[in-house]
Amino acid sequence: MGSTPLGWPGAPPRPSSRRTIGRARSASHSVASRHELTRVELVVNIRFPGPRAHGIQVAAMAEALARTGLNVDVVVPRRFPFRAADVYGHYGVKPIFGVQRIVSLDLIEAVPARFQRLPFLVQSVTFGWRALARTALDRTAGVLVRDHYTLTILARGLKDRDRERLAVEVHDLPGGKRRARLLSVLKELPAVIAISNGLRDEIVAAGAPPEAVLVARDGVHLERFEDLPDAKVARAHLKLPELPTVVYAGQFYPWKGVDALVEAMAHVPDAQLLLLGGDDANLPRVVALAQKVAPGRVHFTGNLPHAAVPFHLAAGDVMAVPNSARAEISARFTSPLKLFEAMAVNRAIVATDLPSLREVLTPGKDCWMAQPDDAASLADAIRDALGKPAERARRAAAAHAQVEQYDWDARGRNVARFLRARLSVGGA
Repeated sequence: MGSTPLGWPGAPPRPSSRRTIGRARSASHSVASRHELTRVELVVNIRFPGPRAHGIQVAAMAEALARTGLNVDVVVPRRFPFRAADVYGHYGVKPIFGVQRIVSLDLIEAVPARFQRLPFLVQSVTFGWRALARTALDRTAGVLVRDHYTLTILARGLKDRDRERLAVEVHDLPGGKRRARLLSVLKELPAVIAISNGLRDEIVAAGAPPEAVLVARDGVHLERFEDLPDAKVARAHLKLPELPTVVYAGQFYPWKGVDALVEAMAHVPDAQLLLLGGDDANLPRVVALAQKVAPGRVHFTGNLPHAAVPFHLAAGDVMAVPNSARAEISARFTSPLKLFEAMAVNRAIVATDLPSLREVLTPGKDCWMAQPDDAASLADAIRDALGKPAERARRAAAAHAQVEQYDWDARGRNVARFLRARLSVGGA
C-alpha cells in the first residue's frame, strides 16, 4: 500500500442529466447481491501531507477505519509541485492504510494567491472527474468523500447502483445557492457523517432521513497524551519564561478568534500566551497585533509536527478555544481538534460561548466560557481560571473524564459500523 501516482484510468461516464438523485435503491440491486463492506476509499482533494487540520483528520480517520478491519486507501491529488513526503511520519500514524494519488490539472501554485480562484476550480473539477472514473471502474469499495466539489461530481455522474456505496463527511456548508445545491445532494445519499449537531440538524431539515445522518465529532489520539510532564517542566524544556501560560493551537483565520485572544493578553499582564501553528497568510497580522498589545509575552512556534503538539500543550495552565461568532462555521458547525486535545491534556479550558462548543462543554462544570469576539470577557475568564488553581484542576479533570469517547479509534468504530450498515457494494 505505497504512495502510487495514478493516471487517467479511462474516459469517465457522462454525468447524468437528471437534476435529482433517486433515494430508493435500485430494484436490480437486491439484498442477495449486496456484499459485505470490506474496502473504503477516503477521497479528498487536499495536499497530503499538508499544514492544515483537515489533513490531520483524514490521516487519523484512515488509520482508525483500518484498525476496524477495513481495507482503506486515501485518494488525493498529486499536487504540483509534487513534494515527496512520509505521510505516516508527518501525521504520526501507523502505515496501515494506503495513499493513492490521482493526477489533476493543477496550476494553483503557479500563479499569485490573488489569482488562484480559477486554477483552484479547474484543479477541483479535474480531480473530481478522475475520481469519478476511478469509482465507476472499481465497484468493490465504499467511497467516503470529504469535499463538496468531488461529492457533487460523483453524485451526479455515478449510476444509481454505484451511489449506494457513496458516503460523505460534512464539516461545513457553503452559503447561498451553493448550499441549496449541496443539500439537495446530501438528502439523497445513503450515508452522511456530520461533525456536529448543528450540521446534522441543517441536513435533516433539508429532507435527509435522520437515520442516514450520523453525528461523529472530530477526535484525538489519546495515547499521545499519556505521561506528559507538568506545566513547569514542559515550559523549562521549551525554554519558555516561568509565567502562567495560556496555549492556543491551530490556524489563525479570523473566525478562529485568535485576534481577540491576543488582545485579551493586554489585560492579563502577568501571563504569557503560546501560539502553536498558524498559517502564512494570517501570521503577519497576528504577530503585529501581539507586538502592539503584549510585547514579549506572546510566543509563536510556527507549524509543528502533529505528534509534537501534546508536549507543547502541556506547557500551558489554560487551554484557549476562542472561536468567533461572526462566521457560521465557527458558531454552529465546527468540531475543533484543539478542543479535544485540550480535554486530553488535562488542563483548564477557556472557550467562547457558542452553540458548536456547548455541544461538548458545559460552563462552570468543565470549562470557563467567555463572550465571543470580546477580548475583555476572555481576559476575565483567563484571570479567573489562573487565579483559582483548585477550581482549575477540578474543571480540567471533569473535561478529561469525558474525552475517551472522542478518541479517534472510538470514532472509527462508530463510523465503520454506520458505513457497513448503510452502504451497498457489488451487485449487478
